[in-house]
Amino acid sequence: MRLIALAFLFAGPALADCPVRAQLDSGVTLVRDDPFFGVSYLHDDGVLTETRRMSRGGTEVRRSSTYENALAVRAQDSENGTVAFEYLDDMDRALDVNETGDFATTFRLIVDGARYSSGEYHLYYEGEGRVQIGECAYDTWVLRNESEIEGMEPILFLWDYAPDLGIVIRTEQIDPAGGTLGVVAYDRILEGTMDELIP
Repeated sequence: MRLIALAFLFAGPALADCPVRAQLDSGVTLVRDDPFFGVSYLHDDGVLTETRRMSRGGTEVRRSSTYENALAVRAQDSENGTVAFEYLDDMDRALDVNETGDFATTFRLIVDGARYSSGEYHLYYEGEGRVQIGECAYDTWVLRNESEIEGMEPILFLWDYAPDLGIVIRTEQIDPAGGTLGVVAYDRILEGTMDELIP
């Protein structure tokens, strides 16, 4: 009986009937309850899309994004306009970072259709992790992302990327010394899109 209990404890996400990568075709939604922060991922005609809703100052803020892959945003649309990234390398190489240890490229930053600036994208593999979301647990790659845009301070994040799910499931913004500036971690993970689950 003890061995059976341990098997359940350490089993992958499918044992708990938790979403996996295949469910991205119908949508996977991550929710933080308080303050509310919800994000849905969906494969739409082969493109990974994201819909985000959050509570800020008592009002709901929405943003939609498309991705080259889960580790490289292509464009973001919000009430403030559209920001797009034109990468100068094959961004699928970023998905091999657990084997190569790091990945770097440059990009052009396009704001509302006009070139605004350029920058550098760096990704470093920090090791393995495990993230619990409700009753679901996922093995992750811990990644450090550094984006340097001309004329701006570097933007630094630690990401937990879940290969079995194909998306980032925890985000921590850090300062240059490694101190935590903010964390987005989730309480629930659900199959389906946010508009279906949380009208």
